[in-house]
Amino acid sequence: MRNYLALGPLLGLLALAPFADAANVYVFSSGNPTHDDVVRASLAGAGHTSVIGVEFWEFDGTVPLTGYDAVFFQANYNWFSGSMPEAGEAQLVRYVSDGGGLVTSEWVLWLSAAGSLPTLRDVFPSIETTSYNNDTTHTFQQIDADPTVNSGMPASFVLDGDFAGGGETNIPGVKAGAKQFYTTTRNGPFVGLSGWDYGSGRVAQFSQTVGERFMTNPLGFRLLGNVMEWVSRGAGTVQANPTSVTVRLGRIDAGSVAEIADIDGQVFRVCKFIVPNQAVAPITVEVNGTSPIPSPSQLSFRTYGRMNASGLFSQTLDLWDWNLGNFSPTAVTTSTIGTTFRAAGVGANAPVGRFVGSSNQVRARYRIRQTGPAGTPAWCFNLDQAIWLIRP
Repeated sequence: MRNYLALGPLLGLLALAPFADAANVYVFSSGNPTHDDVVRASLAGAGHTSVIGVEFWEFDGTVPLTGYDAVFFQANYNWFSGSMPEAGEAQLVRYVSDGGGLVTSEWVLWLSAAGSLPTLRDVFPSIETTSYNNDTTHTFQQIDADPTVNSGMPASFVLDGDFAGGGETNIPGVKAGAKQFYTTTRNGPFVGLSGWDYGSGRVAQFSQTVGERFMTNPLGFRLLGNVMEWVSRGAGTVQANPTSVTVRLGRIDAGSVAEIADIDGQVFRVCKFIVPNQAVAPITVEVNGTSPIPSPSQLSFRTYGRMNASGLFSQTLDLWDWNLGNFSPTAVTTSTIGTTFRAAGVGANAPVGRFVGSSNQVRARYRIRQTGPAGTPAWCFNLDQAIWLIRP
């Protein structure tokens, strides 16, 4: 019997403002509010909306799933709490069969192999096992290619693991007709991520806990977001990189536009300099790009950055409205920012077309303010990435 290990303080929680959604996800609560907050932030970082619902053992067939494109079935920090009622299992089977998406993490497959989930087990693409490991890192290797699942992901990468009575189920293989998107190779190779079509819907299974360490890695929340898009059969999101930056207030300390296309540790650093009046943000930067889609259905702007000094700071993001000829008063979000890299985003509200110019230009702005005491008066903001996520 595995011992439950309570979560310690979360380091590096993604602080995100919600933006344009690719999928609306119903999330089974993990039983740990801190973890659930990271799930919601991670999905938002990938452009999805989500609702934290009941724990899996409380899902009794009466919870309405209308309006949700996918369900994220977690059974990690509450794996020991009991079994899902048969009516809940039957509801999920119908939901998937009728076109819904389902994503699971450890220990769902383990529970099924141990005799739980007798009705739902048929929808799982992975071969069941009760074997598991406690790896602290997972090395992923791409096997079956898919443009949605693999979008923005290298062929091989490492993600931190999370412990919830264990870290990963040692999945030996997939069922006939299923895809093995990635293997994990540290103790394996085992199946790291699988998926298949079931009825009119889709199911994907992670072998990992998919906890805080996994999701606060930029590749982790990107992969989780890609998988949610895959199971919900969403149209592919296109990434638009910046073509130029203009610093309206502040002083460039390092880097250029080249540093903000990818999350790679190479930053564009702007520091507080001359503040003309206290009503404006000491760091005000505009980012320009070109949309590959002239009339998108959804558009959002995402940053990934951190402060270089401790203290209380906020980041405001807004989008340029080409009809107004100014930054939009409605497509704007503000969130806190600290010394840990965090993602933040803002989405275009309808009509989306006003945020794309006549020559397909897009423009966004980020502003950094001090909202309380700071460790130093000479503070800077390190921006590792600033991109647009655009859907046809």
